[in-house]
Amino acid sequence: MLDRLLISKPLIGIQIPIIEQQNSLLKLAEAAGELNLPLRVWSALSTGFHGLKDAPQWYSTIDLGHEILTVLQSQSLSENGVYVYLDLFTAIAALPPPQQVQAELSITALFFTLSQSPDTRVVFLETGEIPHKFIQLIHNYNFPLPTATEIGEMLTSYQLPPDGKFLNTLSGLTLEEIRMALKQVSPGVDLDTAAEQLLNYKYALFATYGLEFIGDTTTKDIGGLDIIKQSLVGVQKSFSPQARAYNIPLPRGWLIVGVPGTGKTYFAKICSQKLGFPLVNIGIDVVKSGGVTKFKQLLARIDACEPCIPYFDEFDKFFIGEKSGEFLGVILTWLNEKTSKTFVLATLNRLENLPPELTRAGRFDKVFYVDFPTAAERKEILQLHCARFDSRYKTGDGALTPQEWTVILERTEKCTGAELAQIAIEAATALFYEIEDGGQIEIDLPDLLAARKCVHTLFSRNPEGVMAIENRAKNFTQPSSSNQPHPFDLPKQDLYSRNTN
Repeated sequence: MLDRLLISKPLIGIQIPIIEQQNSLLKLAEAAGELNLPLRVWSALSTGFHGLKDAPQWYSTIDLGHEILTVLQSQSLSENGVYVYLDLFTAIAALPPPQQVQAELSITALFFTLSQSPDTRVVFLETGEIPHKFIQLIHNYNFPLPTATEIGEMLTSYQLPPDGKFLNTLSGLTLEEIRMALKQVSPGVDLDTAAEQLLNYKYALFATYGLEFIGDTTTKDIGGLDIIKQSLVGVQKSFSPQARAYNIPLPRGWLIVGVPGTGKTYFAKICSQKLGFPLVNIGIDVVKSGGVTKFKQLLARIDACEPCIPYFDEFDKFFIGEKSGEFLGVILTWLNEKTSKTFVLATLNRLENLPPELTRAGRFDKVFYVDFPTAAERKEILQLHCARFDSRYKTGDGALTPQEWTVILERTEKCTGAELAQIAIEAATALFYEIEDGGQIEIDLPDLLAARKCVHTLFSRNPEGVMAIENRAKNFTQPSSSNQPHPFDLPKQDLYSRNTN
């Protein structure tokens, strides 16, 4: 692939992690060798170009700008070969503005000159970002991640079994990262400990890229959301081998909209538990700071870690700022072309903040709206969280009579799932402060009502804003709950006539 690109593209840009620099040069040298072309390398630490095996002439003058402008002239590339510039754009960014302009013009001139010279090619090998302004001139290329065969060979060389467990643990890493990971394994440890050490290395490395790789979750259930939970059963079946036999396509993922605290993030953990897929939480701010090309590389890493759930919280953040269109293009392409066993979950509060291209058919399989829980769902949520402290709530109606449930459910109308959980915690904590050592926490109606007064809800602070989110989203989404009539339902009232604190 790379050797064919060297034939057809005069300028190629490759962004890499810094530890991959030497390994990348060796791959470039191999590709150049297949074309019978020599490889010549320049960096800001040396003068002129040098071969991989040659000792570089160390830079001895402070005029970096003159050096850069010199090596960007076509005369410096007079001999046939592949010329590699290491971190050239990082060096250009350090120059005074007039020299930056000259360097950029020289790169443009190189493109047109080398378009007529197929035996001379330029590669920009960058650990930073290649400016977007060169997108029409510099062809972007990413080294593919190692295959299962390559990972297996490295495992064997370190006397570890190339089985599925170890292959999955090291998937998504580059060869150099795998080599570094294998060096972390303590000598003489058992296989389970070795696998754990490798996984810990991978999790720590992914965190530096803005990916929080959550391998397991203790979350078991979530109150309410019966429609979305039933739909998840269908997703499980669509990932099965039987679905492939019937040519059912792999699920793409869901977009989940709702006001803060209604359980969107909690549901992502439920998906992880139900599907048996690890959750990869994507830190949007960190990812955006790395640029579009590195984002593409991260998506490739995520695909290699299949099966998994890539999770975008506050998804609309991707589409704020000057590069929002670039990130949108990457995400659209990825969603359209994705063939990995990954299930994308993206959550946000306001659907109108999302580019319309992302909500058309074929991007996400479903778009759900998570509303405030109904009376029946509030009972389920309160009972679920009260049961963490008071075992009476694990069966039946818990510690409250139907009449008592009616009272607390009326007082918690327009409370989110997070606020209901906090009410249970507040009640349990207050009781804990009062009991003697060895005593039991018993949450009764007065405790819940007292805790309710301590929790100030989102709806009470901004009812108009919450209603606007609801009204705009409901016309374009599916409900996440069936809202079937229930004995605990409250009479319909004018929301603005209530005094909800």
